[in-house]
Amino acid sequence: MIHYLKIFGLTLLLFTFSFSYAGEKIIVIDLGHGGKDNGVEVEGVFEKDLVLEIAQKIQALTANAEFKIILTRESDVSLSLKDRVDYIKSLNPDFVISLHINADPNTRVNGFDLFVSPQNTKNLESLELAERIETSLSKEFTSNGIKESNFYILKNVNRASVTLELGYLSNPGNRYLLTSEYGQHRIAEAIYNVLK
Repeated sequence: MIHYLKIFGLTLLLFTFSFSYAGEKIIVIDLGHGGKDNGVEVEGVFEKDLVLEIAQKIQALTANAEFKIILTRESDVSLSLKDRVDYIKSLNPDFVISLHINADPNTRVNGFDLFVSPQNTKNLESLELAERIETSLSKEFTSNGIKESNFYILKNVNRASVTLELGYLSNPGNRYLLTSEYGQHRIAEAIYNVLK
């Protein structure tokens, strides 16, 4: 019974959102991991929490903007990749940014990474979006460039989409930026400057 209620609830949510923002510019921010999936963890700090905090700061900056930002999750919940793609498609967004955070055994490795999928039907638009994000973020942070990857969400949403690895939690300098209010606001503002 619970299984059927969950499916019904998700279906109703998708149906509602598919009609709620008709005609309005929509940007989806997909937040990596969630629930039992912590993502990267360093010194008790979880990727899943940081991407949510940063995404909420981006959303707050756009409160009075002429476009709508929708998050794939607004709390610490688990979503399958398929559920994420289905939800994103139901919203028919202009583009999608998937937020993640990296880590490396070498604590000197730092900077942000951008990924686009050559299998995405909107690959050229995705590359253009990635270039805009890189230009904005690289004014404040180190860029490791734009790379190709066929991550599930990137290749299946059929919208301009980019995966943005915001930095390396394993690097002390990046960790400060990713965890501090100051750093999170700088990241949020750099991304907002691409959206506005």
